[in-house]
Amino acid sequence: MRPFLSVAEPALLDRIIDEARHILATAGMEIRGDVLRRRLLEAGLSVSADGRILFPHRAIEQALATAPASFTLFDRNGHPHAEVGGGTVRFVPGSSGLKVQDHRTGGCRDLWQRTDGCAGWYQLGVRAASA
Repeated sequence: MRPFLSVAEPALLDRIIDEARHILATAGMEIRGDVLRRRLLEAGLSVSADGRILFPHRAIEQALATAPASFTLFDRNGHPHAEVGGGTVRFVPGSSGLKVQDHRTGGCRDLWQRTDGCAGWYQLGVRAASA
């Protein structure tokens, strides 16, 4: 038997999701990355008066319909580390770490101390996924 944890009634979860969708459609999100911002605008999303990207219902539904049910995380050597999704439960103690060990220097630093943020990790993941 697999353990199950329920922290909210289904009706409350539906309400939370509906309200989140409403916020995305009416208040939107501040997108700071130029490339992502351009891609979202090219995909037909609009901008609010204060510059936030708005996510209408159709865009959210399309994203959910095309998102994979699971994906693989790779270590920095390109080896598969963990499958995320698909009903698999994972304990990832570093997923919200504000400090990281910089693989370039070996020292500890704040996550966003470098101007490239997580770009290096993203590029590493892309290289691993295409290997």
